[in-house]
Amino acid sequence: TKLSSKAFLSGEGISMLEASGSGKVLVSSYGAIFEKDLNPGEKYIVDTTHLVAFEASMGVATQSVGGLKSTLLSGEGLVVELTGPGRIYMQTRSPKALIDWIIPQVPQKSS
Repeated sequence: TKLSSKAFLSGEGISMLEASGSGKVLVSSYGAIFEKDLNPGEKYIVDTTHLVAFEASMGVATQSVGGLKSTLLSGEGLVVELTGPGRIYMQTRSPKALIDWIIPQVPQKSS
């Protein structure tokens, strides 16, 4: 089985890592990983912050859903449309959501 993993890092653009061969691949994610199987020709759109990996044989198209400026500068507003057949691996949580929660919790420096 061949798997591709997309890393959509803020400001870094899109990078792809591919693993192939026999054996197991260890993947890390933020939150639980769940799978979705697509039938031939079936399409599924997933936010890039939730995509962990997908079978390399699948069709892949990146789309912008936000403004051009925010997409280019931060990588936000990107989704991926995957076309089956194949399996998608997604994470239940978004690292950005964690950061958005932590920042208000950090004590502010008082003068």
